[in-house]
Amino acid sequence: MTTLAVPLLGLGACGGATELSQEETAEVLLSAEEFPLDGYTRGEVEENGPSEEGDAAGDDSLAALLEGQDVPEACMEALEATDLGGDNFSAQSMVTFTQGDQSSPLPTTVELVVATVDGDSPLEPLAAVNDECEEVTVEESGLSMTMTFEELDDLEGTKMTVALGDVEVDMLMGGTMQDQVVVAGFGTGVDQEQLTDVIEAQVDNVEDAS
Repeated sequence: MTTLAVPLLGLGACGGATELSQEETAEVLLSAEEFPLDGYTRGEVEENGPSEEGDAAGDDSLAALLEGQDVPEACMEALEATDLGGDNFSAQSMVTFTQGDQSSPLPTTVELVVATVDGDSPLEPLAAVNDECEEVTVEESGLSMTMTFEELDDLEGTKMTVALGDVEVDMLMGGTMQDQVVVAGFGTGVDQEQLTDVIEAQVDNVEDAS
């Protein structure tokens, strides 16, 4: 697994938050003024508390992306181990920043998540995805599509590249966790350096609030 960049290790140290309440996860999310990238519009904050017992559970793993495809068993097991739905989150808030035309099929966006986690980091299983699913080719509507997964330089996470002919789209998922607090970002149309800048700014906000 990639070693976290030094600036991100401050979460949980020197008085950092060991956990946040539901209200606090919403309050610490970056404002439009605090967001470090230019030209983005901030959306509404979405809050998700702990799941109610008996709630219907959908497939919130990355395996849903390759459902019904001929994927190596080790890769599928790694994908199934990911949990993007936050079943072990006791508090969770998120906000999306969008640049340019929001009606575009693939707008440039960064979704930020701050959560208190009961258990292991939800980012850890992505390391196995990078190892076991380095390159996967699938068939969709008669077209051949290649998906590659690679580790990020300074964050726990993955860079997923979808290639269809000469068109490639990158989707980044990465963040950090210290104690019980996880800060994560999901970006399209941004590079690793930009996502790292956003995560660092969000980590600073969490530290300042504690």
